[in-house]
Amino acid sequence: MQTPTPDQIDARINAHRRLLVALIAYIARDEKGLAFLEGLLCDTEIVSDHEEDPGIEPDSGFAAQQIGDEEMRAIVKAALARARATAAP
Repeated sequence: MQTPTPDQIDARINAHRRLLVALIAYIARDEKGLAFLEGLLCDTEIVSDHEEDPGIEPDSGFAAQQIGDEEMRAIVKAALARARATAAP
């Protein structure tokens, strides 16, 4: 098996993200689904602001959690924006 190039990995990650946004936008059409997704925007797996001081330079685990949390929120926000834009008037 050939090792994928960084460009191939990026393309696959972008495809997964587009698929997730489309699926989440579909879920947002339902009242319960929308409430669930809006709850995700308030939820966090990491501490925010200065609730826990990671020190001058946060360790890699703290930084990775923050990046993942931000990406999850970005995906949900993109999906909600798409759902609102395509909603029937």
